Amino acid sequence: MSRLSDGPFGPSGKKLAELTDQELLEERRRRHGDDEPEQRRPGWARVKQYLANLELSPGATLSDVERAYERLLERYRPERHAEDPERHRAAQELTDSLTRAYRALRRHFDDAEG
Repeated sequence: MSRLSDGPFGPSGKKLAELTDQELLEERRRRHGDDEPEQRRPGWARVKQYLANLELSPGATLSDVERAYERLLERYRPERHAEDPERHRAAQELTDSLTRAYRALRRHFDDAEG
């Protein structure tokens, strides 16, 4: 009878003692699911939606995200619509949404690197 620590673990089929810290973390997530709160670590469907909010497609890099965020913030700045309360409110809601998407994607990329 084999022991659990004999493996195989992960896509490489290594033994438990052979796994790096990152491989161990990935294996834990694979086996137990992502137990972090949704707002902390967004799922792939949410990531794709955030990318779409920033007018990007899957495969975008962090620098793509940063450039798109800055470009869209400049385009939809609420101050440009100060004379029209309705447009000002809409621009404020849009920039808030862009900021939420940007922050979530930053966390996503930070988690992917760490």
